[in-house]
Amino acid sequence: MTLASLYQDMMVMSLLLMGGFVIRAFCKPLQRLFLPASVVAGVIGLVLGQQVLGIITIPESFPSFNGIMMRVIMTCVVLGISVTAKQMKEHMDYALANIFLYGTQMLIGIAIMLLMSPMSPGIPEGWGILGTFAYFGSHGSAGAAAAILEEGGAAGATSIGMVLATGGLIWSMVVGMWVVNYGVKKGWATFVKNPEKQPDYFYRGLLPEDKKESIGSTTTSPVAINPLALQLGLIMLCYALGYGIFTVVVKFVPIFSKINAMLYGMLGGLILWPVMKKTHTDGYVDRKTLNQINGFCLEILITTSIASLSLDVIVKYWLPLLVHVLVCCTFTTVFLLWYFKKIGNPQWFEKCLMVLGCCTGASANGLALVRAVDPNSESCAPTAHGVYNAIFWWNNLLTPIIPAMILVNLWSVIGVAGLLAGGAVILMLILFGRKKA
Repeated sequence: MTLASLYQDMMVMSLLLMGGFVIRAFCKPLQRLFLPASVVAGVIGLVLGQQVLGIITIPESFPSFNGIMMRVIMTCVVLGISVTAKQMKEHMDYALANIFLYGTQMLIGIAIMLLMSPMSPGIPEGWGILGTFAYFGSHGSAGAAAAILEEGGAAGATSIGMVLATGGLIWSMVVGMWVVNYGVKKGWATFVKNPEKQPDYFYRGLLPEDKKESIGSTTTSPVAINPLALQLGLIMLCYALGYGIFTVVVKFVPIFSKINAMLYGMLGGLILWPVMKKTHTDGYVDRKTLNQINGFCLEILITTSIASLSLDVIVKYWLPLLVHVLVCCTFTTVFLLWYFKKIGNPQWFEKCLMVLGCCTGASANGLALVRAVDPNSESCAPTAHGVYNAIFWWNNLLTPIIPAMILVNLWSVIGVAGLLAGGAVILMLILFGRKKA
């Protein structure tokens, strides 16, 4: 890819994103579903592109942005994350719910795949596991896992992953807002007794001055280095470190050449962050800026992936995809309401909503559901989510590994999923077995 072609691609992406932002601003159903502008932008590109109207040309390079963006996203996951033992104990109910659902969604997806694949000839091999990544990490993780399947010959996996992720996003807000209203009427909410209508700026338009927040902090003088350049440099340092380690290891253990490059940055981050803390240089890392870089890359990934979806795949396999979304998301919703209510820890309903949004849609959806019952941001749910990410960060390592495993041995994936779900259940019984319903 030349610099000129990259510039052209970025122009197309940006125009699609701006179009998605404008359409979303005037379309209330899209706002109420909390569909981000990047999803709308991808659909615009798909409709205007060569597969439908042929008004614009979607660049052939669009699908390749998936893997590149995920290298940055997965590096940002681990760099600068710390957690205390007290926080872990306080929010273990939240973390275990996520781990259990990660394993069970994978098992349910495999069961649906085994049941429906014979009725859907040609459907990509291993497609059933994509739901786990689609519901937990939305379009980003779904695209990353699908890329591994496609490298192994499962053509069309990316399109399936994007559809499942979009279906999960819609479920998280449509069903999630029903759960919000139902729970408030039942008196489960801690901070509100009546669902409040969110102000207009929550859905669209310009934020008022008192609601505007900085998107990052400077950790060194701009005279020395631009703050954004510093954070990008740290990300690339992590990736270079991981790449160097794998380059050396592969010379002695050739099988490691099969490890996907998405893991390089994570490995580097896991090594660099403790070193920075030990040397008291951790203050140079700014999580807010890293999160913004992460979000920017995710916007590009979603837009390019959806705009380059294969419509033939979607039309051909709509029934198994619909069944997957309905079964997995229904199980997730019912389990969470039962589980958190039974344990009954403080703010259990807010935690339930956070997990519901995150395990069917994305973190933004979880935060949106919590915001509906916590208008003044008093809930511990966002903190619980941060603790969970610190405990279960290694599930991101499974994003490229599980798809590669399923193409070789289905039972190995069933074993991993069963171990996660079963291990979570055992810990639940040990920690909360005596809790009253």
